[in-house]
Amino acid sequence: MTATLKHGRSLIWLVALAATGAGMYYWGRRSGADTPPPAQAAVAPAAEASKPAAGAAPRAAAAIPRYDAGTARPLPSTDTPLRLILPELQRRAASEPAAACRLAAEMEYCDGLRTRLAGAENNLDMFERQLESMPQDTQQQRDQRQRMAESYQGMTERLLTQSEHCAQVPPISAEQRAAYWRRAALAGVPAAMRHYASGNAFRYQDVLDTLPGLATYRGEAESIARAAAQRGDARMLASLAYAYSPQREGMRRNFLGQSVQTDPVESLALFLQLRDSLPAPDAAAPSAPGRGPRGRGEFNSREMIDAQIRSLSRDLSPEQTSQARERAAQRAQEWTRPSMPAPAGATGGANASSMFVMQGGFVPDAQRQECEGAN
Repeated sequence: MTATLKHGRSLIWLVALAATGAGMYYWGRRSGADTPPPAQAAVAPAAEASKPAAGAAPRAAAAIPRYDAGTARPLPSTDTPLRLILPELQRRAASEPAAACRLAAEMEYCDGLRTRLAGAENNLDMFERQLESMPQDTQQQRDQRQRMAESYQGMTERLLTQSEHCAQVPPISAEQRAAYWRRAALAGVPAAMRHYASGNAFRYQDVLDTLPGLATYRGEAESIARAAAQRGDARMLASLAYAYSPQREGMRRNFLGQSVQTDPVESLALFLQLRDSLPAPDAAAPSAPGRGPRGRGEFNSREMIDAQIRSLSRDLSPEQTSQARERAAQRAQEWTRPSMPAPAGATGGANASSMFVMQGGFVPDAQRQECEGAN
């Protein structure tokens, strides 16, 4: 083992121990009143009754207040170590929706880092074996081996630097974290509405730990998602369009897709709304099939949505297609025009953020800095 990799292994163990073995004071000192109550498990008949019947009209949008970021107190900087702001976030989360969103996002961020740290040791073992099997007969081979070791060391150091944000802060339960997301979503925080309604607040590895919360979620996810879509959230519009589509049965469904009934007319109406919200194509730029107008490997949202529209229209009657178009036209007047999301650091462009359309309705996780955003 090289000295560089030995150093990386030692740091991984130290940070992992610090992240999981210290800081219990911060969670233990808080009273039960500061923690959102977990959702109560619904009895089986009630849970079944909460799911729409086949052929039923889509649920109405939930009556959720619009979050006014302009009147909310600023949250601490995301650059501040979590242990220094955790008591403040816990206290404010009881009454401030953005703080509940931020607390949930912080704990989810740290949980992800812990998972990556846990796998770093195994990855290091495999990488060491790979290096040992590489030939070192020539200077070129030795240089290549050294570059690989330095590259891995750089990735490890970046992970460790990120992990410093979560030092001395132990995890909370998956049920508590989902309850914070729900609290913020029902108060109208846009990022929390999207994260919760899409099902991202629940992780597949935690399903059995969050069954009571999932039972509640099943009965309200559709209406929250529709409220977010009405307010111009393009990712929720796309997620709903895929969730209602009969073609969803051929793909892995997210939790939202499992909470709604198939409705091809509604799916077509939503895809039509989504297409109409896209920027006009740049006719002067060359285009490759399935690619962005500039042919730089960017996926073309319009082509992907048009493919969904053609497929749905082919299986619907003319009357159903006309009904979908009427719905889309009416909502163009009544709903906030959807805006395409821009990923952090994006410089813009018609297709800079179109990959989410390709993902079958799966939306990216809400980021910590998004919790203060307004509608």
